[in-house]
Amino acid sequence: MGGAIRSEIRKVFTTRLWWGMLLGMMALAGLIALGFAALVGTDFGEDPSTGVNPFAEMNAGVAQLVYNAGLIQNFTTLFPLALGVLLITSEYRHQTITATFLSTPRRWIVLVSKSVAVVLIGVVYAIGHALASVAGGAGMLAGKGEPTLLDNADVLQSLGIGVLAFVVWTMLGFGFGMLVRNQVAAVLIAVGFSLIGQIALNIIFAISDWTWAARWLPGNLTGGMLITVDPTGGLGDPDTQPYFEHWWLSALILVGYAAALAIAGSVLTTKRDIT
Repeated sequence: MGGAIRSEIRKVFTTRLWWGMLLGMMALAGLIALGFAALVGTDFGEDPSTGVNPFAEMNAGVAQLVYNAGLIQNFTTLFPLALGVLLITSEYRHQTITATFLSTPRRWIVLVSKSVAVVLIGVVYAIGHALASVAGGAGMLAGKGEPTLLDNADVLQSLGIGVLAFVVWTMLGFGFGMLVRNQVAAVLIAVGFSLIGQIALNIIFAISDWTWAARWLPGNLTGGMLITVDPTGGLGDPDTQPYFEHWWLSALILVGYAAALAIAGSVLTTKRDIT
């Protein structure tokens, strides 16, 4: 098992794919956090229908929103999702999966080893995302004379939960890649649903006043994990928010999605032919 795990980790970290996507994600995360930090203390974030402005003044909820803006807006989640898909589908595309299973005939060992490598790369991406977001967001806040709140327990907790979010999104991609072995199709479907499909569903649910349904979308579950303090200071209506009341409930459901995909993909991978 140890040798298989080391082999899968080397497969990930000896390619240019992981650090190329990491740098792109960090640049995007830093810019998004910077942009959200620029809204603090302004009226640009005010909801015209309610008059509520979550960026009116700095608090722990706003800091959570700023430092996790890329994840909450479902932009930087695309990177771990796509990476998870690519890590497994590239083996099928280049037919290296045959040699992998021949060298380790017990396929469950290979899948467990790949899962460990996926979790590890998810943690690396989470750290990179946090560093870039804090650099962009805190830099803008400090420049505006606003408190960064990086010593606040709720803000630090949110950054820590971000590690779990990244691991789960990478596992979502990995599980989906096992189900849809065609690399191009898997990436397009996964990224397309995450970016466009969820936006469309959020609009449909908002028009239909189905807030309960919106809370089950992976992107909104991620937001529910990361925003544990109300940025509006209690001015917003919690019944209209697409988040569950407790962050851990959102986390459990999102982990359940990843586990379901991983288990279904693993069962199919252990049973079907590889060539």
